[in-house]
Amino acid sequence: MRKFLVSVVVALSAVAVVAYAEVTSIRQDMMNVEKLAKQIKATVADASQNQQNAVNANQIALLMQANLQKFPEIIKQWPADQQPAVVQNYQEHINYALSIAVQMQTAFQNNDNATAAALIQQLFDAKENSHKIYNH
Repeated sequence: MRKFLVSVVVALSAVAVVAYAEVTSIRQDMMNVEKLAKQIKATVADASQNQQNAVNANQIALLMQANLQKFPEIIKQWPADQQPAVVQNYQEHINYALSIAVQMQTAFQNNDNATAAALIQQLFDAKENSHKIYNH
């Protein structure tokens, strides 16, 4: 029964991500990521906020997953023969942020605020590095 429920939750999450991906822009999603990340950063040391921070980290992961197949308009500025490599690099940045968010969710669930604090800083650093390429 437990496996069945997990399967249902995973399937519903996938459907929600697909539906969500169709109606939002990268900019909207990244603004939501920024808002959630700032909330986490402000409360990362407060263990009483771990449950909410785990939820917020999960939301960041879902937003990142929804953006794996969306690409910033700036990619069109690269020469056509370079665009596949640029898209691949963009997806690597998104996957890295997704990985950080999942690790951060786990850290909060395990009440490991020190790890979560390091991870939220990594997420902000990743944002800064990717914005140098894809958001100027």
